[in-house]
Amino acid sequence: MPESAKENLMVEVRFPIEKDAEGYPTSRDFECLLCKPSDPECSKCVIASVPFYLRNVAYGDTISTKDDPSGLLEFAEVTERGGYSIYRLFLHDVGKKDEAIRKLLDLDTLIEQDGKLIAIAVSSTGEVDRVVEYILMGKEKGFWGAQDGYVYEP
Repeated sequence: MPESAKENLMVEVRFPIEKDAEGYPTSRDFECLLCKPSDPECSKCVIASVPFYLRNVAYGDTISTKDDPSGLLEFAEVTERGGYSIYRLFLHDVGKKDEAIRKLLDLDTLIEQDGKLIAIAVSSTGEVDRVVEYILMGKEKGFWGAQDGYVYEP
């Protein structure tokens, strides 16, 4: 494989979702994230997606994997934190989606969105306080519900 192709190689890793006290999310038990392998066996990878449902991992974390019985790569453990916190918005007012995404991108975050869900990754060296203020302001005004995914603490 050419060196440039190896640099762009991504694999899908399956992560079990820890349910909350109400069993949410009820519709799924796993979330698959794109990850960049750190070794040829893909036993170590860096998460390259912003998780929607996971509470124990974040964008940029280095993880170890294991093969599951179906041959998929499955999350084993976090081996090194990447310095990102994850927050989630559930839009009550879909008309606010484009504005929210623009504002969050202006605050130097990484965004993934699907319908009414927006997943946000913010670096510990970024505008964490301003991002949290913006999220709380929108929640207070009823634009969205908000939730911490994973909060990085150095």
